[in-house]
Amino acid sequence: PETQKIEDLSDDRYVNLYGRNYYNENYEGTTFINSASGFELKFRGTAVYADICVIGSRDSMWSVFVDGETDSNARVLTFKETRGLFVKNTLVEGLSDGEHVVKVLKRTPSNFDRIIVSDLSCDGAFIAAPEKPALNIEFYGDSITCGEGVLREYQPSDSRVYTAETQNALQSYAAYCASELGASFGVFGRGGITLKFRNPATEPFSVINNYKSMAVDLSVENGECPEYDFSDIPDAVVIYLGTNDYLRSLSSNAGYSLAGMEAAYIEFVDKLVGAYYGFDIPIVLCSGMMVHNSGLAGAVSGAAQTLKPKYPYIAALDFDAGVTESVGGHPVVEDSVKAGAQLAQTLKTLFVNSGRILD
Repeated sequence: PETQKIEDLSDDRYVNLYGRNYYNENYEGTTFINSASGFELKFRGTAVYADICVIGSRDSMWSVFVDGETDSNARVLTFKETRGLFVKNTLVEGLSDGEHVVKVLKRTPSNFDRIIVSDLSCDGAFIAAPEKPALNIEFYGDSITCGEGVLREYQPSDSRVYTAETQNALQSYAAYCASELGASFGVFGRGGITLKFRNPATEPFSVINNYKSMAVDLSVENGECPEYDFSDIPDAVVIYLGTNDYLRSLSSNAGYSLAGMEAAYIEFVDKLVGAYYGFDIPIVLCSGMMVHNSGLAGAVSGAAQTLKPKYPYIAALDFDAGVTESVGGHPVVEDSVKAGAQLAQTLKTLFVNSGRILD
């Protein structure tokens, strides 16, 4: 089938969706809020357009990939807040007249911006969506996984510039790992989020108390979004949380301890993976790129050891400290590349051990 306009982005004949996304009935469109979320389509023509409403306290930044391009900085779109209105935006134009695959993924995090897409159009015809990658990895993380500050200047000293422009989830360790495995990936979480030990006076949510939402700061209870149904079963789960639990413990009494962190990891794996994805899926619990000497590596490996009899393909991975870790800086691209390769290697081993044949 062919069509000139796509009014329902969940129509998988024409659109591949990535990440946790949902239909917003008030705005009559699909909401994209999480880092690295987005959509992919195939069309015949030279240009693709989208009617987009942007909600946020800062710009929403996106990367466009045409026909298998891999450089997330080659085509960057910046969408400004639209005050509740839909604006027609050009996603790509000036392509050679013919068949093209276009993938659009979010660079920026869920706590600053989201877009709602009511429809897609083109100057030719949309055709059947391309095949999705065979592997999909689900990441639960914080600013490290969302690539916060990954593009900032850090030599000779750390600029500490954390803006929409220096953020790119598509250059986080998660993205480099997925790329090496030829996988798609989704991210749940955002900068500053804890696994469990939050400051209840100022933070309603942690990952462990809100992982069933579409995004970690949206309340299902208050009708801000539907509950996530976990029907899209990933091929592996990676959890890299705890940095903010530790940092919170330095300034407020959130009940944090390393034993508590270990227990929280165990609880979360059971609630998420055990409950929805079964026991034979590869799982990696990570630590180390920030607060390297916090003791979190011990809590993470303790949790993995405790869980291993039930989840045979679980591993703990303590990354090397990032190049600005000693001054409290977030990972930069060189850290992401190195950690992504380490994680890909760990996952390859787990896939092989679990009997999964990788192409």
